[in-house]
Amino acid sequence: MALSVSFSPELNPPTIPGSAAEKVDCSNDAFAFWKLPVECRPPLAGSLAASERVISRYLFEEYLPPCERSSSMALSFYYLIKGLIPVGLRHHLNALAVSARKRLDFPHWPCETALVDFWRDWLRQSLQRLGLADTLHIGFWPHGHRCCIVLTHDVESPFGFEQIQRMTELEEQYGFRSALNFPLTQFRIDWRSLDDLKARGFEFGAHGLAHDGRLFRSEQHFSTLAPVLERFAHEHGLVGFRSPSTLRNVEWIKRLSFDYDCSFADTDPYEPQPGGSCSVFPFFLGNIVELPYTIPQDHTLIHLLRRDPLPVWTTKSQWIASIGGMILTLTHPDYSGTPPYLSKYGELLKRLTDLECAWRALPSEVALWWRQRSQTHLTIKEAVPLLTGPGSDRAVIRRVSEEALAKGGERWHAR
Repeated sequence: MALSVSFSPELNPPTIPGSAAEKVDCSNDAFAFWKLPVECRPPLAGSLAASERVISRYLFEEYLPPCERSSSMALSFYYLIKGLIPVGLRHHLNALAVSARKRLDFPHWPCETALVDFWRDWLRQSLQRLGLADTLHIGFWPHGHRCCIVLTHDVESPFGFEQIQRMTELEEQYGFRSALNFPLTQFRIDWRSLDDLKARGFEFGAHGLAHDGRLFRSEQHFSTLAPVLERFAHEHGLVGFRSPSTLRNVEWIKRLSFDYDCSFADTDPYEPQPGGSCSVFPFFLGNIVELPYTIPQDHTLIHLLRRDPLPVWTTKSQWIASIGGMILTLTHPDYSGTPPYLSKYGELLKRLTDLECAWRALPSEVALWWRQRSQTHLTIKEAVPLLTGPGSDRAVIRRVSEEALAKGGERWHAR
């Protein structure tokens, strides 16, 4: 259910490199998303603030009551006794709790199109205001790629750590590299054993300090623990973050000194803090680039819903690719690193290789690109399109009519 709101062939132009020190535009308004020619901005200025308010309601989960955008007392109690509950029983109890939870009417799962619909409607209305049937924009992905694939893992235990090699070798067979996130104080991490993976092109991120719910329990907890988290992350060169259990607070995450965050989903009603940004594209969370995970977690499908993950993974990936978005997986070597689910993950990788013109990227690469795209500008000089800015050597200019996202489509109602 959408929130109520009113309101070419690829070209290869000359480019002018921009200054690397140029201030990043961290806007999430519709113009910043589409990156139309700068000459179009003044006539559309009146709609930009309104568009950002609507978009922010989706991205930052403002459609939820404030009490549902933070950890609950019941969740805090759960984390106090979590360590006393055997893993198998814990999964069973979590599945019962999820089945008893009142289902959110919004956002839909596994796909929610409300924000996609808004971006498309804003573009259509803007072209009408400009008196244009079509125009140019900066493509969403570099070098002409039509969608993006990002693989991420959260490693939650020594057992999961032992399964890393299986999953990464499988990924390499299909030409992928992934990012692995570690809880930095939960168990001993042999960082030297990861040097080979790093040399082979994999990257690592911070999965908080531990799965104890403390980081986002209160602002006092956050203020105390965030500097410790940042210090550990800096020692190991980690520039990305995902919160344990994807617990999150928009304003607090903005204060972290990471390049990117992956704590939001596009839609996930099954997490301890349910909700979703409704976005299958990156966006800005203050100065941080948010990379929402957009493919349902293996833990959700295997342990909470007890479903074969492959059909859901495949269907969701195909839908995201069809609108040119970002396919970002969140799997766990603890669960998908052993049979039978390792073969399911391998089949997903095989199917992802079939997606044409997909950019296979690490999270840090996507975050860098999204920053560069925000600083890159398209102008029309004497009917010639011109790119300026740090992303100008990788950006591609397209007609918006050729973008899958701009084309009409029926809303997704699958559950």
